[in-house]
Amino acid sequence: MHFNIDDFIKKSLINLDYTKEITGIDEFLKSLEFHYFSNIKLKRKSCTLNSVHLVLEVNCNIELLELFTNFNTGRWGTSSKNGSPLLCNLEILNSRNNCNIDIEELTIFLNDTSIVIKRIYDNSIASQFNDILKQIACNYIFLTKGLTQKPYEIFIPIFEDSIDNLEFDDNQSNILPKSYSEYWGIYLDKEDEASIFDVQRNTYVTGNLEFLSE
Repeated sequence: MHFNIDDFIKKSLINLDYTKEITGIDEFLKSLEFHYFSNIKLKRKSCTLNSVHLVLEVNCNIELLELFTNFNTGRWGTSSKNGSPLLCNLEILNSRNNCNIDIEELTIFLNDTSIVIKRIYDNSIASQFNDILKQIACNYIFLTKGLTQKPYEIFIPIFEDSIDNLEFDDNQSNILPKSYSEYWGIYLDKEDEASIFDVQRNTYVTGNLEFLSE
C-alpha cells in the first residue's frame, strides 16, 4: 500500500490537544463570566487542522431553582443582542480567528446539581443554550417526580452508545439524538443508578445507562 504523508499528518492531528493559540480567548471567557455570574474555565481544547473544539466548565454559586428565577427575570445570561451571550461571544471569537471554533462540551456546576451539555451538531450548544435551560425548567416537576426528589446530575442528551435495553415506541427506531429534546440522563438523590428521561413524553422510561461521562 502506498504511504501518503499528507493523510498521515492529517490523521495524526485530529483530536490532539496542543497549544494552538486562540485570539481573544481570555476576553471570551471574561465576558461569559460577567453575563453568567460565574467562574468559567477552559478545561480542554481539541484541535484539528482547521477547527478547535472547546470544553468549558461554568462554576456558579447558586442552586438550580435560583438559576431558573434569575434566568426568567433576565438577571442571568442576558444579552442586548439576539440570542444568548454564549452564542454572541462565540460568534465574536470565531470572527477573530481563521479556524472554526465550537463548544464540544459545557458543564454547569451549581451548588446542588451539575448540568452536562454535549455537542450534537455544529454550534448546537451555543445556539440552543437558552432553549435547553427553558426545557429543564419546564420539565422540573417531572424530573423531580412531583418534587419528591432532586436531580444532582443532568446529562443532555444521551447518546446511542450509552443506552442498553431502552423500551421505546415502534415509531422511535432511531435513538441517536438529533436534538436536545429526546432523552436525558438524570441522577436523582434517592436513587443509586442514573435514569433515562423522555423529554417528549415528560416521563422516565425503562433502560440502562452504561456510561455517561468521560
